[in-house]
Amino acid sequence: MGSQSYEVFQPSWPFHNIINSSFDYGFMGMDVHADVCQFSSSFSTGDDTTSDISSIPCLSTLFPNGFAQSPACTDNQLQALSVEDFLLDNEGFDPNLNGDMEFLYGQFCESEDSFPFSNEGKELWSPSSPSTKFSEAASAESTSIQPSLLVFPGEESELDNRLTVLHLLKAYGEAMENQKTELAGVLIRCLREKVSLAGEPLLRIAFSLSQDTEKHGDYLKQESSNNFEAAFRAFYQIFPNGRIAHFAANSAILEAMPADAEMIHIVDFDMGEGVQWPPMLETLARLQKGVRLTAIKWEQENCDEAPLMWSFSEAKRRLVDHARPFGLKLKVEEMGIEDLVSEIKRTKKRGGRKEWLAFNCMVGLPHMGRVRSRKLVEDFVRVAKDLMADSVCCNSSNRGILTFGDGDAWETVRDCSGFASYFEGNLMHYQALLESIEMNFPIHLAEARMALECLFVTPFISSQAWIQRWMEMKECCNLQMGTSLEGWRVSNESLEEARETVKEKQSLYKVRIGGEWNNEMILEWRGTQLVRVSAWRN
Repeated sequence: MGSQSYEVFQPSWPFHNIINSSFDYGFMGMDVHADVCQFSSSFSTGDDTTSDISSIPCLSTLFPNGFAQSPACTDNQLQALSVEDFLLDNEGFDPNLNGDMEFLYGQFCESEDSFPFSNEGKELWSPSSPSTKFSEAASAESTSIQPSLLVFPGEESELDNRLTVLHLLKAYGEAMENQKTELAGVLIRCLREKVSLAGEPLLRIAFSLSQDTEKHGDYLKQESSNNFEAAFRAFYQIFPNGRIAHFAANSAILEAMPADAEMIHIVDFDMGEGVQWPPMLETLARLQKGVRLTAIKWEQENCDEAPLMWSFSEAKRRLVDHARPFGLKLKVEEMGIEDLVSEIKRTKKRGGRKEWLAFNCMVGLPHMGRVRSRKLVEDFVRVAKDLMADSVCCNSSNRGILTFGDGDAWETVRDCSGFASYFEGNLMHYQALLESIEMNFPIHLAEARMALECLFVTPFISSQAWIQRWMEMKECCNLQMGTSLEGWRVSNESLEEARETVKEKQSLYKVRIGGEWNNEMILEWRGTQLVRVSAWRN
């Protein structure tokens, strides 16, 4: 695998280490292996579970001057290999090639006691998701195609059904906008007779919306939850939504961090399983920083919560265990937002040690499977602004940073004039999301894909939830960060790394920079925004 320095600096979580952009960068290749076929037999499609997914890319990892120089990718590392290439040249890796090859984007750890993304006896994988081997028809499509709800199927009967569903959905949005609830109920019942989970993306969205009040999807969700750990790891590794958001936020934090800061205090809006932080901890350990990681505990909220793979105590234990070999001084805690404010202010009055604050807010990312109240997001951002303004750091002009990642349709529909256009904007967003999932997943694993969608997409597709969020949008939420904060510019290095992660030239994904300060990294699928991450400092 290379020199000793390569092994030392190789991250063992499914993410990517990057440090302050003020340094010069070196590059290091990383192997990618991840097995996503660990669902129970209830989602098995039979013996034919071999992967025909291509492209195991070589991803650059960035290091500062003063640290070990990282070697370039060597010939025996897996670089943009298709499965066919892999079968012909598998030096250094000995999978079971008798019959089915049981790997899809790599291998997971089998030990419950080890980190699920650790490198104990396994090849590592980088945040770059293997690009998909599209069919001839799919690969011929131009990435400049604008999204449309009208994609004509081949069969006339399918076309008729799709157009009917589309008209029913639009009529439902208009009925709700005009407060014709009885008509809306009739339209939902009509939709229920036209759709199923086996249809194309728009029909699957309509199925979720039409089954919402009947809770017919509960059984499937329960069955899928039995495979939650494997499903979570598969979803996070295969699809770039979560990894791009975490990469963009981590990059901004590390680039904005003052060189003379001794203690980095990360405040996380929704830490969940904690998968964002291990690569950050490894980098901060190499930079000899102390780290305090605070997960905000929200006592009351209207949240359709997917099951967490780990409880907070379990996530804390794994993070601490992960940091220990690196000699990192790490404190992980959970507290309410008001308790955090009081504690930081008390520390400041006592003249305690100076901390550089990094507030991180991720909402609506599919792998999270949770619909958080935007009122809570607004409260978190307001507290972040206040504490950064009052904080005392080694560099008075750089007191902290706020990173904000959004994976739902909120940003694209917030200015809609009425519910009908808001509803259609949500349809467009989740159709693009389901299309990206379907096109990047093997056809013969349709049942496994259905389980992933049930756990990580369906919680966001709910007619009742969309109505509640529409009311919430109009009543209380008006996040205007630029009024008191300035944007932290996305670096060219981060942009190029993100583009390499999604294999932009070979897929229908696109990563671009946006925002008045060029402080937003945006992931799109065929022109439709999937994820937007922005960074702000006081």
